Amino acid sequence: MISMWPSTISSLNESLAALYGSLGKLQAAKSVDMGELMEQLKTAAESSRNLRALVLAEMPEASWRNREELDALVEEIAKRAEARKLEQQRSRLLELATELESGEIVHRRTVRVTQLNQFRDQAVKELRAQAGVPGAPRALPGPDASHWLEWACGLKEPEDAESLQALRNSFAHLDEFVANMELEMWVPKTVTLV
Repeated sequence: MISMWPSTISSLNESLAALYGSLGKLQAAKSVDMGELMEQLKTAAESSRNLRALVLAEMPEASWRNREELDALVEEIAKRAEARKLEQQRSRLLELATELESGEIVHRRTVRVTQLNQFRDQAVKELRAQAGVPGAPRALPGPDASHWLEWACGLKEPEDAESLQALRNSFAHLDEFVANMELEMWVPKTVTLV
């Protein structure tokens, strides 16, 4: 819904500018096309309703008396949306860290399991550290945590070069873990029903 904000605000501003232009002609006692004036008024009213609906969907308790108060509300909503987005990014990193911690690596050679567990531990630390940075954490490519490792182990160059590069650039330890991991070696945590 937040993606609709810029176009809705622009639509209101543009429709009001057109309406003000026609009102300026009226004020100057110039000729105005009444049909066009009515369409401009309808467009402005519809844009206003759309923006009002968006504001009230985000802040049902909101009220405002003028454009300055409306602009302040829109700014507050944008801040809240940005905070939610950052929290979702942090949660996504922490969910993957938890998913990686809870699974088990199996291989016929103990030395290989030890090596992969070290890579995994570094990747988990990296994810948790990134989730704790002030400001915006780095964006993690791929699906949700429960499907992430399967997705990452299936990446191939050159088809998935963009995702691989994003992973390498932003999460070097996670990339190293995935590069050394075979999906057959991974046993995800099983949920036991009581």
